[in-house]
Amino acid sequence: MINRESLKEKYATMATDDLLEITSNKSDYTELAVSVALEELKKRNVPEAEIQSYVSVLAYKPDQTIINNHFVDLNIFHKVGNYTLVIPIIKHRAYSDFCRYTGFALKKRQANYYLVTGTTFLIIAIILATNYQASFLLIWASGFSISFLFDIGYNKNREISQIQEKVDQGKDPEGVF
Repeated sequence: MINRESLKEKYATMATDDLLEITSNKSDYTELAVSVALEELKKRNVPEAEIQSYVSVLAYKPDQTIINNHFVDLNIFHKVGNYTLVIPIIKHRAYSDFCRYTGFALKKRQANYYLVTGTTFLIIAIILATNYQASFLLIWASGFSISFLFDIGYNKNREISQIQEKVDQGKDPEGVF
């Protein structure tokens, strides 16, 4: 059985980077293992700031192709499709080609953005068309124009910044939703 003393003996022979791995991946180790690793690091005079800021080498590190795929924009047909296909089951089938694969974080976020804006403008168009005799299609189409301009002017850049930040931190950008 593993006890505190046996862990102390084992951890005394381990490299500092291996001990930092244990402390940065707490969910993979018992509380006892993490506390003994922390004690050993303190005994070695490793600064607390280094322990706290250590990023695991086991962190999210995909190949460059997957990283590049995270920044691929939806084409106009996918944007229109996600805007108009407001029923989630239909929407899921329409863009499941890029949802099945790792990467494409921007596409997934944009698809959700257009689903939400499409649904919102659909509700607004229905209310205005029934209460004020306004043209349903004109309002809904105008909503797409507004959504599209907002996406290319602001939303896409904001999403890319958030994805880049996650990649730089070694985190999976798709785990953000």
